[in-house]
Amino acid sequence: MRKFKLSTQLIILFSTVTLFSSLVFGLISYRNYQTVYMGLAKNEVSTYIETIKYQPREVDNKSYLGYIDFIVKREGLFKVNLVGQPIYSDNVKEMTNNNEAIMLEILEKGYAGDQFEVHTKDKQTFYVLIRSVSKNPITQEDRYIIGVMDDSYINALKGTTAQEDVLLTFYGTFVAFAIITLIGNISLVLWSRFVANRVKKIKNEVSHFTSSGYQNELRLEGNDEIKELADAVESLRIEILRNEKTKQEMFQNLSHDLKTPISVISSYAEAIRDGVTDISDAQIIMKQADKLQQKVKMMLDINKLEYISDKSEYEDIALKNVIQNVVNNNRLRLQAFDVILDLDDSTFKGIKENYHTVVENIIDNAIRYAKSTLIIKLKNKELSFYNDGPDIEEKYIESLFKPYEKGSKGQFGLGMSIVQKTVNTFGLSLTVKNANPGVVFIIKEQ
Repeated sequence: MRKFKLSTQLIILFSTVTLFSSLVFGLISYRNYQTVYMGLAKNEVSTYIETIKYQPREVDNKSYLGYIDFIVKREGLFKVNLVGQPIYSDNVKEMTNNNEAIMLEILEKGYAGDQFEVHTKDKQTFYVLIRSVSKNPITQEDRYIIGVMDDSYINALKGTTAQEDVLLTFYGTFVAFAIITLIGNISLVLWSRFVANRVKKIKNEVSHFTSSGYQNELRLEGNDEIKELADAVESLRIEILRNEKTKQEMFQNLSHDLKTPISVISSYAEAIRDGVTDISDAQIIMKQADKLQQKVKMMLDINKLEYISDKSEYEDIALKNVIQNVVNNNRLRLQAFDVILDLDDSTFKGIKENYHTVVENIIDNAIRYAKSTLIIKLKNKELSFYNDGPDIEEKYIESLFKPYEKGSKGQFGLGMSIVQKTVNTFGLSLTVKNANPGVVFIIKEQ
C-alpha cells in the first residue's frame, strides 16, 4: 500500500474492516434466526407429542404433524426387537409418500433419540421427538410414541413474517454499517488531512533547513506523537547548529594553534640565518616543530575517525597490552608520579591503533593535572583512569569532550574530544566524574 497516501490507506483499511464486520454480523443474525426456527419447531413437536402420547391422534389443520406408535421388547442389555407392526399415522404416510423404508428409518433414528433434526437417505428432512408411554417389567415390553414433523412448518415460518424479519435484519445490518462506513470515512478524511498537513509542515521546514543554514525554527502545536516528532527534529536542528558552531570554533582555534608555532619557527629561522641569534636556539625551533607535529597528528586522528565504518575490520583488542605499551613509551614523563596498574585480560572490539590514541590522550591529560598519583584499572570490560588532580566543576563535565571547550582553567583542546569520538565509534561510552579528591574517566560497553 506504499503507493497510496496515508489518508487513502486509512480509508481502505476502515472500509474493509467495516464491511467485513457487517458480513459477520449478518451471518450471526442469520444463524440466530435458524436457532429460533429450530426452537419453534421443537416446541411444536414437543407440545403435540405430550398431548397425544396417551391417546394417539392427529391434529386438525396440522398436516405437517404425525406420529409413530410402536412396542419394543428388551432382550439382554443391548438387544431390542420390534414387537408387531408399528402404527404410522396418515400424516406420516403422506409425508413419506407411504415409503416403508423411509418410515422405518425415521423410527430407528427417532428411537435412538440422539438428534431432533433427521436427514433420511433420500435427503428428506424430518423433526422427531420420542416419548415413553409405558414399560412392562414382566414382559420386558416398552411402548413408545414418536412425534414426526416435516420441514413444511419451518418453511412456512421462513416464508412469512419471520422471513421478512431475516431480510430486514440483513438489510438493517448492511444499511447500518454502510452509514457507519460513510460517517467513518468522512471523519477519517478530515482527520487524515489534518494529520497530513502537520506532517507536510515538518517536511517543508526540514527541506528549508539547508537553505536557511538551519536557522528556521520548527514549531508545531499539539500533544501527540507528531508533536514529539517535531520536537525531535527541532532538537536535531539545534544540535546541528551547535556542531556547526563547534566546528567553526575548532577551525579558528586550530588556525591559532598552528599559527603560533609556525610564527616562532619562522622568526628563529630568520634570526639564525641573519646571525642575530646563536645556533643553539635551533632547539626552540625543534620544540615548536614537535608541537606542530602533535597538532597535525590530532587533526589526522579526528579525520580518520570519519572513515571508520566497516565493522568487519574490528578485532578483539587486549587493552592490557595497549596500556602497558603507552605507559612504557611515556615512562620519562611519568617518573614524577606514582603509577598503579591493575589490569585483567578484558578485550574490546575495535582497531588497536585507535585504542592506542585513546589511552595516550587520557594519560596525557592526567599528566597535566595529576598531583602525584595515576591509577589505571581494567576489570570486567570496564577501563578507568584516575588521577588525584583538582575536581572538575560540575557545569564543565558535560562539555569536557567538546573540541576547544573553554573551562574554568582554560581550554580542554582536542585530545578528550578524540577520545570520546573514538570510543563511541566502537560502541563504548566515556564518562567522567569527580572522585573527591581527583577525577576518574570510565570507558565501558554501552
